[in-house]
This record gives sequence, C-alpha cells and structure tokens, in this order.
Amino acid sequence: MANLTAQPVAYEPARSLSAPYRPEVSFPLALEVSKDGVFDSEVTDTIRGLSANGTIRRLLDTHGAIYFNKLGLTSPDDFSDFAHGFGWRPHEDIGNPVRRTLLAKNVATANEGPNTQPVYPHNEFGLSPHYPAYGVKYQLFYPNAPRDQTNSPGTSVLQAYGLHVLDSDDTETARVKIESEIRRLPTASWVWENQSKENPLGDLRVSQVLPAVRRHEQTGHPAFFNNVVSRFLNAVAADTLLPPHINKEGEYQPPALVSSPSALKLGCLDTDFAICSETRSLVTWRPGDVLLLDNHAVQHAREPWIG
Repeated sequence: MANLTAQPVAYEPARSLSAPYRPEVSFPLALEVSKDGVFDSEVTDTIRGLSANGTIRRLLDTHGAIYFNKLGLTSPDDFSDFAHGFGWRPHEDIGNPVRRTLLAKNVATANEGPNTQPVYPHNEFGLSPHYPAYGVKYQLFYPNAPRDQTNSPGTSVLQAYGLHVLDSDDTETARVKIESEIRRLPTASWVWENQSKENPLGDLRVSQVLPAVRRHEQTGHPAFFNNVVSRFLNAVAADTLLPPHINKEGEYQPPALVSSPSALKLGCLDTDFAICSETRSLVTWRPGDVLLLDNHAVQHAREPWIG
C-alpha cells in the first residue's frame, strides 16, 4: 500500500488567471510526491491511487494542468511507468502530421524540430475528431548540437496512415489500406495528387471539417479546442496566409480555413494569440519532471530555447 503524499508546492512559473477563474487558483498546480527526488514503484502506486479516487481529475478540473515536481525520472521507461500509473487508456495516433520517435511503451518524442523553432499554441490533435483527453509531457534531455534542419520533420503518408501497409503491397492495395485508415476519422476527406513513375502512390491531401468550439467532456463547458492559432501563425511565418498557400519548398501550407470567409477575421486571430500570450504559464523544466495537461481545456506551445 502506497503511503506517500502529494503536496502542493510553490512553483515560480505558476500564475493566477483572470475571471471566471478564482484568484487563488494557480495555473499550473505544482505537486511534489515526497520521495526525496527518487523515483520508484511507490511513487507510481501513489499516483495510481490519486487517479483512481478522482483526485487527479478534480485537480485538473480546477487548475487545468499539474506540474509534478522533483520526480526523479531518469529514462523514458521511468516516464512510461509513471504515465501508466494514471490508469488511462493510451491514445492511438491516426494521421499524425509530425514525425515521432518511439522511446518506450506509449512514449514518443513530442516535436523533433530544432530549438530555434517555436511550436505555436494548440490542443493535441486539435485538427482531428480523434484526440487524447490528456497530455503527459516530460523533459529528460535535448540534443545540444548544431543542426542543419530548421523545420519540424514532417511525416510521410505511410507513417501517418500506413499502419497496415506491407512492403509487398502493390500501389492499389496500399491505397485501399491507407484510405481505410482515413475513414476511421468521420470528418475527413482526401484526394491523391502528383502521381508519377517516381511517386506511384502519389501525395495525399487530407482535410478535416471540425467545429472551433467543442464541449468539454468532463465539465460540460464550451472549450476553444482546435489548432486555429497555430495554423495561422505557421502560415504567417511561411508567408502562406493567402491563396495558393504554397511555401518556399513548394508545399501546401494553408492556415485553418473557415466555412465562411467573413466568419473569422484575421484580427480575431491576432486577438486569440494575444489572449494565449496573456494567460500562458512559461514552464521551466527540471529534468525528469512531468507536466500533465487537460487537453480539452488547455492549449500548449513551445518557445525557442538556448542550451
């Protein structure tokens, strides 16, 4: 039986939000599991108990995010053990637009872009009807070396939708399997482009039609759940805000498109980003600590860093 306690602790990046939040509510809440910074099964058992009795869910409903301080995780396997302690069903990626490298059971890299590139505010899988309820992130290390790469590495058609495609499949069989995977997303449509002798499968363009506001499944509150701001800022950076939305590499990179051009003015998106900037908490990472997000309620981003 776990006998550790999880105590709220001071955390400098935490902030108080404006109404409708209560002034005493910190974002994020910082918790410290008393184990002198040593991670073992007793820590995981404590988290399992806090999740099973509803404490973790109640804290997320109030604070939106929890920073677990001084956990002492030293490897992706440690992180996997800790994350599985919550007892939640792992999310299955369908159509992930970025490359992720698997490091341990249900643990993968979040973004493999260089430290000079910002990742703009978004909900995890906010461009999909199939998204995780929670985001669990931790910082173990980062490569401290020059990189030629200046953008986040994208994923391929096969990486995104080719889970069941075999090397022995012909082009038509591969397409059937890929399209079957896309059909698991009921809001998706797709078109094949640029087929050639060198590229027999062709390029795949998948579009999603989704609401900008969705109902929070736990609290019932409306939530601005999407990737509109990140797509807008990426398009601004790539100079692809206006048609034909083609970047300097010749790739199609549009902002999030709306059903009615008058429904969302560009000034509204500037305001959205300003609100994100005003209400954000700039998390400072200690190696081995964990940030738990309510993905329905909280967007996340990444600033460029030096190190």
